[in-house]
Amino acid sequence: MGKIKDVLRANDSVLVFDIDGVLAVLEFGEYTHFVLTDEEWDALHSSGKSLYSEEKVSHKMQEFLKGKDMSRVYVITSSGSKGEGEAKRDFANKYYKIPRENVYYVDRNRTKLDILKSIKEKYPDLEDYKLVMIDDTCSVLNEIMDNSKFSTAHVSSFLDI
Repeated sequence: MGKIKDVLRANDSVLVFDIDGVLAVLEFGEYTHFVLTDEEWDALHSSGKSLYSEEKVSHKMQEFLKGKDMSRVYVITSSGSKGEGEAKRDFANKYYKIPRENVYYVDRNRTKLDILKSIKEKYPDLEDYKLVMIDDTCSVLNEIMDNSKFSTAHVSSFLDI
C-alpha cells in the first residue's frame, strides 16, 4: 500500500491544499454541490461578496491541521477573479490559520505546478516527495504526478486518516 498518509502526517512535510472540495466543503446549492453559473459566481465575487463562510469549513481538515507548523502549510486554488481569490485567502487564514502569504490563486486554466515549484525553492533541503499537493481534481493531481517528483494526495485520503 502507499505511504502518502505517512507523508501527510510527518511534521517535516510541506502540505499544499486546494480550497474548493478540500478545505471548503463543496455545498453551495440547496440539494446540489453548486447552484450558480461560472459567470454568476465571478460577478458575485467581483461585487465584493463571498460565500466562503464558516459553514463551508471542513472540520475534519481543521482537526488534521491543528498542531501543524502553519508556516509549512500552503494553498494553491483556482480562481475566476481577484475577488474570489481574496475571498479564498481570507477563508484559509480566518478558519485554518494559514498565513495569507502562503495562499496562492491561479486562473482557471493555469497550472498549479509552477507555484509548487516556487514553494519548493523555499525548502532546498526538502526531498521532493515531502512536498504534497492535496486536491480533489484528478487532472490536477495527474499533471503534478506526471511532471514532477512531488507527492500527490486526493482529498479522499483524509476520509480515514
